[in-house]
Amino acid sequence: MPGLTKIVYLFGAGATQAEVSYDGPGNVSVLMRDTDDFGDGIATGVLKRLGAEGDAFKTDKGIDIEKLISLLAASGVEEHLRLAERMRQHYFEEICARIVTSVPIEHPTLATALLEMHRNPSFQKGVELLSGVLTTNHDGLLQAAFKETFSAIDLGFPFLSTDISVSNGQPVPLLLQLHGSFTWTFGAPLNVTMLNKSSTYCRDASWIPPTVLKETKLYPFNKLTALAYELLSKHCDVLRVIGSSLTQNDWNILSLIFNAQRHNMFLGRSPFIIQLIMPQRDGVAIEESSAYLKNMMPMSSLRDGDFSPYEKWTKDNPPVNEDEANPFFYWLKQKINFHQNKKDFGSSPLGDTMARVSGGVA
Repeated sequence: MPGLTKIVYLFGAGATQAEVSYDGPGNVSVLMRDTDDFGDGIATGVLKRLGAEGDAFKTDKGIDIEKLISLLAASGVEEHLRLAERMRQHYFEEICARIVTSVPIEHPTLATALLEMHRNPSFQKGVELLSGVLTTNHDGLLQAAFKETFSAIDLGFPFLSTDISVSNGQPVPLLLQLHGSFTWTFGAPLNVTMLNKSSTYCRDASWIPPTVLKETKLYPFNKLTALAYELLSKHCDVLRVIGSSLTQNDWNILSLIFNAQRHNMFLGRSPFIIQLIMPQRDGVAIEESSAYLKNMMPMSSLRDGDFSPYEKWTKDNPPVNEDEANPFFYWLKQKINFHQNKKDFGSSPLGDTMARVSGGVA
């Protein structure tokens, strides 16, 4: 459609942190590393669950749990292999414990409002078309948001579920959970459930646990990677990265984005724009460290709203406004109000969650 911008999102841990910060009771962290803003990260929580066994790995600067699990698993020592498996279980338990006490897990506010915006008939026909959502998160919150908004989910592969309806030809954007989910279990086809307060760790879960090198050669991860590449190379004008740090531990994601952009350039097309919806300092750091990626835009460069507060946001000069301290929420609020003022949503009323975010505070 002429003038219609095709959008793909990439959600990382920072997107879940934004949900927790918006709806949560206080400074609860679902990030891997310790931070001044949110305190102990998931890695520290994992080591605490190990008790004395985890004390040997503690440092003042925190530990990269993905590297540690990778080293233990590669050692070939049986004791280390068992320890790596316990760390994976504690990783699951720590994330679930923090999320279910902080977020309405059947209705994550920010993700649901985002999908409501893209479901608006006038918006999706005249402004932006949501091609799909990629995520490296395991928590299943996006499944809940898709179920809430579209009443069905297209995960990119056949699945069985008593909790979720399959799309069955309905116009539902793809949700590609590239590293699997806590809520998937092995089967032919896979069985998919929803995250809830009674969810427990299962060794038969179909997910890629924390590790430096994410192996995607096996089903369904090989299919998800192929679908993600097709989505980025054929159906994407703008990739919005929400809360994904794109570090070396995300090498498979960096490779996916790089190759999709190069595919476009090889065919004589402009590489898609990458909007970095995250703290300004993090976006600038990605822009500087990943120069092989093209057309990157940190928060202060965005123009579909007022993002001038991010121009001077540094470690020593943090935002003073509570809204701005949650980049996903601030961007989404600005985005909705920007298009509302332009009458891009037509005569249809805003979705309930969308309206709450557009007029609310974090």
